[in-house]
Amino acid sequence: MTETTAHPRPHGLGIAVVFDWALTAQLTTQALASATHNLGFTPNPLVIGGGLVAAACLFALGEGLRRGVPVLRVVQIGLMVIISLVGVASLVMLVTGQFSGSLLFTTAIELGYAPWLVWRLLDKETAAWFTMAQGRGRAPYVSGWQWVAVLAAWAIVWGVVVAWAESL
Repeated sequence: MTETTAHPRPHGLGIAVVFDWALTAQLTTQALASATHNLGFTPNPLVIGGGLVAAACLFALGEGLRRGVPVLRVVQIGLMVIISLVGVASLVMLVTGQFSGSLLFTTAIELGYAPWLVWRLLDKETAAWFTMAQGRGRAPYVSGWQWVAVLAAWAIVWGVVVAWAESL
């Protein structure tokens, strides 16, 4: 047996977790901004409640991925496909003259990271890792308190930056 067969690696897993947790940070930041009348938001209970519920779901998705829950890999792929399609629509808006810095920034993320994550999560070795992990995963670069702290720090920075960029 080769080492790859014996110990499959989850390609793109760390970035997928950061992506979900960054969306968590973005939605939480926007909900708090709405509650406190910041970043151009006015207080809106639907924005606050909906943002916090969606943030909790995305945090759980990222944590489930990090642990290797097999069905969540498929959920993540579906989410990334949807985000990629939103990116295509955003690109059309940019090309037709609806330019803004925030639209350019989010479109780059939607068309950069999302399709790449679909490709990496569809990898056979990644699928094999999720099958092996069954929710008990200990993948390098996503396990242990040091790596969780790194993933969380990147996610918080990116989530707050995207929330701020969308307010421009």
